Amino acid sequence: MESMATTSIQGIGVRYGIISAVAMIVYFLVIISLGLQDSEIIRFASNIFILIAVILAIGTLKKRHDAMNRETPYLPGLAIGFLVGLIGSGLYAAFILFHAIFINPGYAGVLENQDYFGVSLPLMMVLGSVVILGTAVGAMTGYILMMAFDNSGGSMATPTTGHRHLTNKPN
Repeated sequence: MESMATTSIQGIGVRYGIISAVAMIVYFLVIISLGLQDSEIIRFASNIFILIAVILAIGTLKKRHDAMNRETPYLPGLAIGFLVGLIGSGLYAAFILFHAIFINPGYAGVLENQDYFGVSLPLMMVLGSVVILGTAVGAMTGYILMMAFDNSGGSMATPTTGHRHLTNKPN
């Protein structure tokens, strides 16, 4: 049963990671057609698709567990966010590499000469930063969503006297 659950978690992460990569690639092709591919801010906006894919993926996980009348597990939700970000941004970076080498070799120079971190970076480091950023966006989105779904902390009880005490002594 455990391997089946793990496969399901991995399947959700891979499926939505691929969906986010396709959305980012389509977005990239649209900004190329509009002539906006040299703008760092416009390219950075592609991370919104990772955020959306993580929300959809964790929603799928939640629906599956709700259908079985079980609470959504915390760690698998985090794993899904991480997987979606890693797979989506990795495939997107691979597409940018393919584009910069085979389709438009001049684009590699544009990426290398942009001042991302105060210095110009080689193409592979720029693409590595795309993967790291996408993974961070996916992982943090998963973390935030799973905190919202987590009920393990119980309810916050307030004292009946209206006073908070530092000790456990009764009034």
